[in-house]
Amino acid sequence: MDEGVAPGPPESKIAFKDKAHIERLLHHAHLSLGDTDKIQFRNMLTDPDHEYDNPISEFLDYMRKPENFWFTCKYLFNIDLLPFQLALLQELWVRKFPMLIATRGGGKTWILSLYAVMRAIFNQGCKVIVVGAAFRQSKLLFEYMEGFYKGSPVFKNMVGSGKGMGPKRDIDRCNFYIGGSEIIAIPLGDGTKIRGLRANYIIADEFASIPQEIFEVVIKGFGSVAANPVERVKEEAQVETLRKMGMYDIAEDIEDEADFGNQTIISGTAYYAFNHFYDYFLRQRHIVQSKGNQNYLEEHVFKGPMPEGFDWTQYSVIRLPATTLPRGFMDKSQLLQARAMLNTTRYAMEYEAVFAKDSEGFYRRSLIESCVTNDPIMLPSGDNVEFDVMLTGNPNKKYVYGIDPASETDNFSIIILEINGSHRRAIYCWTCNRQLMRERLKSKQQTNLQSFYSYCARKILDLMKVFPTDHIAIDAQGGGIAVMEALHDISNLHDGEQPLWPYIRHKNDEKNPFYWEKTNKPSDGEAGLHILHMIEFAKAEFTHSANHNLRKDLETRSLLFPKFDTVLLSEAIIEDKKYERYYDTLEDCVIEIEALKDELTTIEHSQTPSGRDKWDTPATVEAGGKKGRMRKDRYSSILMANEVCHVMEHQLEGQPYIHAGGFAGQMNQGKNGPLYTGPQHLVEQMNGVYGMGVRRN
Repeated sequence: MDEGVAPGPPESKIAFKDKAHIERLLHHAHLSLGDTDKIQFRNMLTDPDHEYDNPISEFLDYMRKPENFWFTCKYLFNIDLLPFQLALLQELWVRKFPMLIATRGGGKTWILSLYAVMRAIFNQGCKVIVVGAAFRQSKLLFEYMEGFYKGSPVFKNMVGSGKGMGPKRDIDRCNFYIGGSEIIAIPLGDGTKIRGLRANYIIADEFASIPQEIFEVVIKGFGSVAANPVERVKEEAQVETLRKMGMYDIAEDIEDEADFGNQTIISGTAYYAFNHFYDYFLRQRHIVQSKGNQNYLEEHVFKGPMPEGFDWTQYSVIRLPATTLPRGFMDKSQLLQARAMLNTTRYAMEYEAVFAKDSEGFYRRSLIESCVTNDPIMLPSGDNVEFDVMLTGNPNKKYVYGIDPASETDNFSIIILEINGSHRRAIYCWTCNRQLMRERLKSKQQTNLQSFYSYCARKILDLMKVFPTDHIAIDAQGGGIAVMEALHDISNLHDGEQPLWPYIRHKNDEKNPFYWEKTNKPSDGEAGLHILHMIEFAKAEFTHSANHNLRKDLETRSLLFPKFDTVLLSEAIIEDKKYERYYDTLEDCVIEIEALKDELTTIEHSQTPSGRDKWDTPATVEAGGKKGRMRKDRYSSILMANEVCHVMEHQLEGQPYIHAGGFAGQMNQGKNGPLYTGPQHLVEQMNGVYGMGVRRN
């Protein structure tokens, strides 16, 4: 055996001839073809027996054939495609209604971007529209297209650098002009601004988040007109005439040569079965499984007579779980981490391309979604509730904060709930970590505070100016004490601000509902706002009560979540740009609320060997065998905030708490009454500071 070649199992040995042969074997190893020297490839470009009538035309015809896409992508974009990517491209190319359900990290967005560019090149005069639930998803596809343009001299030269060519960005859309073709990436919104658009090829990505009504009414309407309607009418008339004359072969040739026609691609990651994506998947799978059987189609798809001319071969379903990808395509350690970090249901959806009936945890996803006000929710009280996330509160409302301080590796999380009589609303969520703070510090665009907890304390104090509050719940463990200290550190305060201290509970205050509060704390005599609930989160009494109350409040719709749809995301992006928000944007808040809902679904209820109830995220194994847990910062925050609200609403009736609030300077105090009530030494210093404060008789 030659030096440098490691022996393998006898069955895996390949006889090699020389060093050049070894290089060829290694170069083609990823194709799983074995010894490619034994394969005779026939290439029309090098076929000496082939005569060229029009070499350029034949070359283009060769490049646009799906079986030659490896060469096409290599020549035009300098991209090497793997066999499964070639298979994906070919399937997308020949089906009018393909559906792609792919694992996270499977390159779905990248391959769709490549497909869009190739369609624009080889079907000149066409229009390709890319839509996603959020504009950021459409822009992600567009960024890949820009990468193809910038990374390939051949493609860039072919497109040209003229005024009307190449990729162009605007506030509410992205355009890519390739010859007579155009690719458009757009925000979906409510569909009104894009209703009049027309397209020959539609790519609807992250389909689970696209409202079904907008897809059916607006997006599918993009492709209702043929690419070249006049020519298409002529072709159809010619085909019909030829068939009447008995010239079926010629008629079929004309049909084959006709344009592919308009196409709609549905793609995304698998989701819950109660989402409309699952219904589309089932119907499309039935179509493929029917293999054209009329009885099957009428029973499972149409629920009645099958329309004349229906062609089942135009449909396909492509599932791409992580297990089907070639070894090395995905980072093995990242995949193992996902397997360890995510519960079974979540992993099945995101990495195995499997739709799940529901989440498995203490807080079912279906329960959470039933409290989302995408459609107005009618409460038993008669209230018809629908709302969005907020960056500024209502001076006439009460707000309660829940704060989970960060450890060294976790997020610092703030949840704000708005109290609305019959219910409460999760209207704001913010998270941060040390790395993010350092990035903002480095950019000098956000903060000059060196201490992480000082930075987070400043965020709380700033939020109090727009979300007036007299109840802030903080986990006393971890960094909770450090946060509390930062909130009453005089050096952190701006002019007119008061230090924040733990809540006061007197020894004889028997009717006080806040069961976790201790009496006669050393801080009770300190001047400032006594509004901090320092909660020992790990105590069984609190966790048992708080978790059961939270689930009950979801079941009774006493706690509601804001709308999450394409309209909100589009409006958020526009508003953020209008007010030049680069950090802590409205769009960020929308995404944070979604992350909160995801965290809730991971919470599992179990019992310790001693019989004590326990709520936690699934156990994980990190690098080096170190055991850990998934993050639950947002869950902890809403748990604390909701428990404060719950005991206030259910046990506080008749208690001596007086609402005197609103924004400072915005509420009418009357001629004589003070804005705040409480111990005299505190009241004297609190009027005009924050919208709400201590109010105790």
